[in-house]
Amino acid sequence: MLKHDSRKNGFTLIEVMVVVAIMGILSAMGVYGVRISTINSQVKDCALNTAAFLERVANESNRMSKRLCVLKDNDQRLTAYVTDDCGDISDAEELVSFSIDPPAKFGCSGVSIDDSFNDFDGADWASDGENAGALFMPRIGLSAAPTEGYVCIQHGSSDSYGLAIKFKNRNMIVPMWRAGSYWNKL
Repeated sequence: MLKHDSRKNGFTLIEVMVVVAIMGILSAMGVYGVRISTINSQVKDCALNTAAFLERVANESNRMSKRLCVLKDNDQRLTAYVTDDCGDISDAEELVSFSIDPPAKFGCSGVSIDDSFNDFDGADWASDGENAGALFMPRIGLSAAPTEGYVCIQHGSSDSYGLAIKFKNRNMIVPMWRAGSYWNKL
């Protein structure tokens, strides 16, 4: 008489498919989390670098004892010009430029800076139009940056924003970051 061993020596197809499905779901969640954190770190990096660029322009203005205008050339580039008027740069000397990598861009849609900070009346230094740009004027012992203003950075069409902002009561440009409802200082 033959005896058959009734013990299992492997996994059934259903068990293997359940494990593979669970692994797929967990890895998809991990990839999404890594993507979001990558976007947030790129925006934070852009905000820090933009603030550093604007501080450099302020230092150059004081060092050279000349007025410098920072204008947005396109969605990814800011340029500082040696000029007395941001409205006329036709014969201005280009001093230094700063670029960010796409899909990050200067300018923010979907967020209002003025509503985020009480008693802030600063202008968007990277805006388009008639009042575009920021004029950095040399001042002894103080930052040459205008009294109030900001440059906003957005990553594509996401809700991750970076900000290099100059408050009236501070003598420096502060980098900030937002992915949600409030701004964090960097």
